[in-house]
Amino acid sequence: MKNLNYVVLDFETANGSRTSPCSIGMVKYINGEKHSEYYQLINPEEYFYQSNIRIHGIYPEDVWDQPTWGQVYPSVMQFIGDLPVAAHFATFDINVFRATTEKYDITLPTNLYFCSCILSKKILPLPSHKLNIVADYFGLTFEHHHALEDSIVAANIVRELANIQRTDTISDLVDSIGYQFGQINGTNFITKKTNKKRA
Repeated sequence: MKNLNYVVLDFETANGSRTSPCSIGMVKYINGEKHSEYYQLINPEEYFYQSNIRIHGIYPEDVWDQPTWGQVYPSVMQFIGDLPVAAHFATFDINVFRATTEKYDITLPTNLYFCSCILSKKILPLPSHKLNIVADYFGLTFEHHHALEDSIVAANIVRELANIQRTDTISDLVDSIGYQFGQINGTNFITKKTNKKRA
């Protein structure tokens, strides 16, 4: 797995809006091994739903003196670099990334992204592919709905799936399920289009 390089991220949000991240966790894997971690509370400059607080345990007073996404963004991108980015249920997390970056009038990066949940759906015969269910399958324990803990376990899941598929690169792993990368500043993570020849 010398070329298995990627970053997994996870957001927790203050409310139902995709522009309200109150924390971000990230894990970087280089050559198939955990390289580094990143965690940061974020002031979303938005109100908090009690329902969200019950899920992640982050209160408004916890983030009053924390940086905004606009202030955090440079260190986030320094951590990610040019690596492909993953999230478990990327439809949520990548859209939080997109919407909040645009909220602060920052140009979106061109990084490729993929979804560890979709990977697990295509590879593992489970009744559900929620993060905690897939983690249980691999014997992984974690504190659910903590951004760093969620990103750590999702990063482990990606590595385990690469092992199952016997792939040494993220590109080969994505290709093995018939998908193509999404791009943070554009396209979504979708199945590859096949050119069917007419008889």
